[in-house]
Amino acid sequence: MKYKHQLIITFIALINVVLHLLPGFHFEYHRDELLYFSLCNHLDFGYATTPPFVGFMAFVSKSIFGYSVFSARFFPALFSGLLVYLTAMIAKELNGNFYSQLISAIGIAGSMLLVMMYGVFTPYCFDIFFWTLIIYFIVKYVKTNIDYYLIILGIVIGFSFLNKYNVLFLLAAILIVIPFTKHRHVFSNIFFYRGLLLSLIIALPNIIWQVMHNLPVLGHMKELNETQLVNVNRIVFIIEQLIFLLPYTIIILPGVVSFLINKQYKEFRFLLSVSGVVILLFLMLSGKSLYTSGLFPFLIVVGALFVEKQISNRYLISAVVTGLIVLSILLLPLSLPVIKTEKMISYFDRFANITGADFLRKDEDGNYRKLPQINADMLGWKQITEITNKAWSLVENKKRSFIFCANYGQAGAISIIGKKYKLPEPISFSDSYRLWLPHEFKNDIDELVYVVGEDAMESGNFKDTKEFFKEMIEIGQVDNALAIEHKTRVYLFKKPKANFNEFWKSQIKGYY
Repeated sequence: MKYKHQLIITFIALINVVLHLLPGFHFEYHRDELLYFSLCNHLDFGYATTPPFVGFMAFVSKSIFGYSVFSARFFPALFSGLLVYLTAMIAKELNGNFYSQLISAIGIAGSMLLVMMYGVFTPYCFDIFFWTLIIYFIVKYVKTNIDYYLIILGIVIGFSFLNKYNVLFLLAAILIVIPFTKHRHVFSNIFFYRGLLLSLIIALPNIIWQVMHNLPVLGHMKELNETQLVNVNRIVFIIEQLIFLLPYTIIILPGVVSFLINKQYKEFRFLLSVSGVVILLFLMLSGKSLYTSGLFPFLIVVGALFVEKQISNRYLISAVVTGLIVLSILLLPLSLPVIKTEKMISYFDRFANITGADFLRKDEDGNYRKLPQINADMLGWKQITEITNKAWSLVENKKRSFIFCANYGQAGAISIIGKKYKLPEPISFSDSYRLWLPHEFKNDIDELVYVVGEDAMESGNFKDTKEFFKEMIEIGQVDNALAIEHKTRVYLFKKPKANFNEFWKSQIKGYY
């Protein structure tokens, strides 16, 4: 890569970083960011629904920048820039010229789902990077046959496992496809097994943690199947694979065909087979559409290589690049909250009317909202914390009270935003918070601050709590109708009818 070309790719990477560090001022933390940043206060080798990598990354970010939205967005933004550069490098390794590298770079910076994924601190932003890194080193190994790359692959796969278990699907697909290719000789290479052993060693602390905690990952998978994956439509899954990559789908589809028939890429065709097997596995298991997002950077490279091969005129290819950039900018509000809330609603309304599709505003429970779930989940948390602080200020003896939250978003808000008000760590049965439940309280409990969403007010725990206390005072509720936490209420319970620890033991059965 020429120096000036390298500067251009680096500039695009930096633009992508800055773009993701400038979220809409009218939005707050995302629900999941609050959970993942809460993990850094309980560092461990595993959590209820995720491996430990994201918790350690949150700890590093918090240690540098403190508790802030900027702190939550820093590493996703940084990795978005690294992904731009890495994807361009894959295009280069596949003998792509500068234009294919350029299109690959702007594809990462402009495709809908990838822009969206790097706007929030979740395991997905690291997952996509790790998958792309795995593909990069596979390409390097195939090109050079240097055994050292198998060792590096093992290390990357191990850390990818510590971030998200999805990598097992990529690994399974590779092991399924390779025996049917000329590359099957790798199974007789001792470095292949050394790499796998390194993967296992790196992953081992989390595997041990899972066993010691009775494999909570299985419970999480069961819960996902019952509450979210049951809503997955396989036809919609396929359609969304295409839509998520807009506007680059228009070059990816012909790019796949070109990659398969062009002799230049004969050595690397198996990567498309691997991609197909991954998609098929998730399709069969009713996985979410975004589970395949780790494949997207490679598919963008495939599309970029197609453009390079089909268009030799520099002015025409420059026009194509310009057109893709313009389309990316026009579609940007679909991925990042770069415009005000009211304009976002109008934008999505127009998009739905023009395309006849409104999938972006369909949440994981199958409900349609005025804003996409990812944005609706960035509202209401400050108000919840402020109301909870008001309730906590009314507690007479804070040593004989605590804050309980019905879901992990509420608990994360009290844990993270609540630092400003010096609120105590909340207690919840939701997600990883269930791992930190007290067996009993040192002092008996006289008062309880209870944060509960409208969907949980019919739960057994809330009903039991209402019955147990003589007084229930509503302190306030979230009034933002756009927030998923709309009508979430904060109550102050007073005057228990009996010993609270005995009541608590009845509530935590099944969590220990």
